[in-house]
Amino acid sequence: MGCAMGLVALGVGYLVLLSANREKEGVKLLGQAIGIFIMVAAFLSSVCMAMKCGKGECGMSGHGKAPMCPVSGRMMEKAEE
Repeated sequence: MGCAMGLVALGVGYLVLLSANREKEGVKLLGQAIGIFIMVAAFLSSVCMAMKCGKGECGMSGHGKAPMCPVSGRMMEKAEE
């Protein structure tokens, strides 16, 4: 879910960047900077989430079964309760 939210934020950053291109010069530069910052932060968070899941630290509960990481496709060890 975190990876999906990162991709949504990436899209929002792109929309901010596109809408900034229609503004006057001072606002345009600020909007472009904000849009690029949002896109970079969203991309890095998505990559971080994917790397974390690839290491088996997804936090997927599995609801009584050993969970499988959606990125690596391997079964994760059940967390002790």
